[in-house]
Amino acid sequence: MWTAEGYGDNWHHRGVITARDDLESWTTAELAEVGGETPGVADDPPAGWTEMVDGRGVFLRRTDKPIDAGPDGPDVWFVHGLAGSSTNWVSLAGALADRAVGYLVDLPGHGRSDPPPRGRYSLVDDAWVVAQLIRRYSSGPVHLVGNSMGGIVVTALAARFPELVATLTLISPAVPDLRLTKDRGADRILGLLLLPGTAGVAVRQLSATSPMARARGMGRLCYGDPSRLTDHDFEVAAADLAWRGPLPWVHLATIGTLRALMRSYLRRSGSFQGDAARIRVPTLVIWGTRDALVDVRLSRRTAEAFPDASLLVIAGAGHTAQMEEPRLTARAIARLWEKPGAPHLPLTGPVATSSA
Repeated sequence: MWTAEGYGDNWHHRGVITARDDLESWTTAELAEVGGETPGVADDPPAGWTEMVDGRGVFLRRTDKPIDAGPDGPDVWFVHGLAGSSTNWVSLAGALADRAVGYLVDLPGHGRSDPPPRGRYSLVDDAWVVAQLIRRYSSGPVHLVGNSMGGIVVTALAARFPELVATLTLISPAVPDLRLTKDRGADRILGLLLLPGTAGVAVRQLSATSPMARARGMGRLCYGDPSRLTDHDFEVAAADLAWRGPLPWVHLATIGTLRALMRSYLRRSGSFQGDAARIRVPTLVIWGTRDALVDVRLSRRTAEAFPDASLLVIAGAGHTAQMEEPRLTARAIARLWEKPGAPHLPLTGPVATSSA
């Protein structure tokens, strides 16, 4: 259910976020109407199955369009953030179900997916895995939607596999921002995770935090207004965390992926900025003004990194607008899909056999 760059009471954001609701005026995105009902964040997710990709099991879920929906268009693929899973998209995928068939992916080591071979986490490899699944299930270029770290993954995918992408949507993407400023409340414990030899200590501390404490910590971290979450929401989130708890790689996946994210900030080739400049499809950037993880002041700069992008800034929302404001998020995405994008042609060409 949840996504977070930290866990529970010992790992959540420790600072006081300045409310920047006035930055809603930066919005340039337009809205469309969407039909149907929007599921709650704790509603049952769509059914799923496991696919084998390069020797590892990757878990997928799918939402189907209603029989009486309009003509078929591109599928939509949803990619979650660090420590998240496919269930982060229940509300948004439901809100968009009358417009597109949806695929909700558990990235390697997350949700119900296996870890990568030899535990080597890489955002570029994650992008490659999702690209192989798109080729397997979608007959033409698709809409990509990514949150937080997932926003970096789908940007890498769009830059490397442009023939697969019709539009791109980034929700609070985890763009490079290495400043540890007072008003961001950066937790020095998270910084220690980047140092060699610290994984064991981190795993022990993470393991000592109860699923309910983690669920409530994530709610405080990810929502601009955590009071919108009910006790039932937290119970469902805690049950999911308890299910994943015994998996031997569950905490190592968070640490390994966090390190992969930080490495992506430091590399010169294949950077987020470089990838963004190569993308030619219509792009939408969405940000909450009370994002406790990635500063909303980065939103305009992020949108400007793409040749063709619009921006939606949501007053009062936090880091996961797809969960906190799914209807408004869906309306902006639906309008993006109405713009001319990549040609909706069958996918052609050889399928790559490695992530190199």
